[in-house]
Amino acid sequence: MGEHKESNAMTSSSFGWCGKILKVDFSLESITEIETQPYADRFLGGRGIATRLYWENVPATVKAFDPENHVIFMTGPLTATSAQGASRFEVVGKSPMLMPEGFCYGNMGGYWGAALKRAGFDGIMVSGKANRPVYLFISDDKATIKDANEIHLQGVTKVGAYLKQQHGDKTHYITTGPAGMNQCRNANLMTDNEGSATGGFGAVLGSKNLKAIAIVGSQSPQVKDPETLKELNRLTIQLNKRDTSFNPYPPDQISRKGKASCFQCGLDCVMRSTYQTQSKKEVVRKCQAMFVYFPWVMGRPGESAETALDATGLCNDLSLCTMEMANVIQWIGDGYKAGVLDDAKTGLEIDKLGQWSFFEDLCNMIAYRKGFGDILAEGLLRAGETMEPEAKALFANEVAGVGDGATYSAREYLMNGLLYAFEPRQPIAMLHEVSRIIGQWVMNSQYPGSTPVSSDVYRGAAAKFWGHDKAWDLNTHEGKAKAATRIIDRTYFKDSLGLCDSCWPLMVSFATEDKVGDSSLEARTFNSVTGKNLDENDLLKFGETIFNQQRAILLREGWDPKKDDMVSEFNFTDPVQSVFMNTDVLVPGQGDAVLTRKGQTLDRNVFEKMRDEFYQLRGWDKETGYPKEEKLNELALLDLLN
Repeated sequence: MGEHKESNAMTSSSFGWCGKILKVDFSLESITEIETQPYADRFLGGRGIATRLYWENVPATVKAFDPENHVIFMTGPLTATSAQGASRFEVVGKSPMLMPEGFCYGNMGGYWGAALKRAGFDGIMVSGKANRPVYLFISDDKATIKDANEIHLQGVTKVGAYLKQQHGDKTHYITTGPAGMNQCRNANLMTDNEGSATGGFGAVLGSKNLKAIAIVGSQSPQVKDPETLKELNRLTIQLNKRDTSFNPYPPDQISRKGKASCFQCGLDCVMRSTYQTQSKKEVVRKCQAMFVYFPWVMGRPGESAETALDATGLCNDLSLCTMEMANVIQWIGDGYKAGVLDDAKTGLEIDKLGQWSFFEDLCNMIAYRKGFGDILAEGLLRAGETMEPEAKALFANEVAGVGDGATYSAREYLMNGLLYAFEPRQPIAMLHEVSRIIGQWVMNSQYPGSTPVSSDVYRGAAAKFWGHDKAWDLNTHEGKAKAATRIIDRTYFKDSLGLCDSCWPLMVSFATEDKVGDSSLEARTFNSVTGKNLDENDLLKFGETIFNQQRAILLREGWDPKKDDMVSEFNFTDPVQSVFMNTDVLVPGQGDAVLTRKGQTLDRNVFEKMRDEFYQLRGWDKETGYPKEEKLNELALLDLLN
């Protein structure tokens, strides 16, 4: 078995970073290291370094399932330092889920990223293909390739139990289930504590015969100024105080027990919760994943809400993307009603949609590539290319390559059109920055005092965080390009530091006099950990640099700005009717006026004006959409021209 051991511990000169990235080629069974610092100086960590490593190691001609594709896992300098909401890590590689295949990314939380840092590594690059099923085990500067024959087709739950039995209860792991090993294009990566990342990276691991990466780490990253970090952590927790009692399930059947916190996090989190059933079963559920089967179960008379709870668990165990599965179910239901799909074509008892048996049969068909499931295992987009036109025509607007294609769309929140237009997948963290504060405003309008976000607070926070005094007004294009650049750049540096989308940025708070949050906290926290002296604008510049690095990758892989810097056509043609957290599509007007965008579409001319201004603000050529040489020079990215 391949083995690598490095005895050098972290040094005090590398505050926040471990200083090394593990590089594993499973074809050669070679394990080596590269230095972090040359990359950190330019790209911080997390998403930034991972994106740069992709640029250097994954040629445009490489396919997702080729051994030459790399899956790059990268933590941030704040990970495992006790900084609050800093449990995240980034996953980057060529996605088999996109059509055509291309660069993509995912973001995960829980404990695995912190465990990797505590084992002495900032990141891991994996490539090649093992000649048998294997897993990688890392323990305090030592990495070993181990046999995975016993677990390679097992579900995530059994894999976790096996790895803890082999290496102890303090083992943390990232893995993929049967869907990944069977190279279903929508197969997720999963961690302990129900962390997940879409993009088909589970299938890429399967293509490499890599079942899991298990880690035991006992080290602690060095922090330059631990006392200041403690003070900032206390401030962050205070500013983040909020109601976390959200429970979508019928409370008489399923109750919320409390938070399901990630590593060293004391923040109030609305994204991850522990739920308990009437039978006292406790599970962790989070965000969109808990709704994968929820509408159909709730619409089925007599069906227990526990079916919806367990449906998420089954997807996680098989490692099936819950966003893709929700779209599959919607399409099957609509196809059945329209007479396009039936039991004979699908091998399913479609009249049982909403019951457990239907969902279990569908998931297993896809994960094990049985019958109709083998077609769906290629992903809905590719499946649509093999179907009759009337079946494909029933795809909902939400069907997209990676993620939902219509959540928080440009029809309701104008600047979101720019957020969608320049990303290879649904940019959910960026969308949250807009939708979350609007949702809080809506809640406060309906129940005054329930959130800190009055109309005045919303306008103040929008001006402060989005950089334009008209950014708040969702009925005009003014300020939206500026807002988009700020949201994009902040998300990129946030993903590079390892900060969580659930609480960062802290735009509003009950704990400040004006109820507007603190936009300097990320930089101050970063400085306390690393000893650097950066401000908010410095971090935004890192974000801009990483965004342009990603732009270069997309262009190299065939992205055509003239047609790809665009939102989906439904934004211009299908009037919006409802939005999650904002059923009536309410938006603030002047003063305390409450307006609605229900029934509206995105004006094509408005979008084009926003995009032209976005090009100008970015320093890109208006005609070609390519970054100008002077902009690349400013960002020290002239090497992208080579």
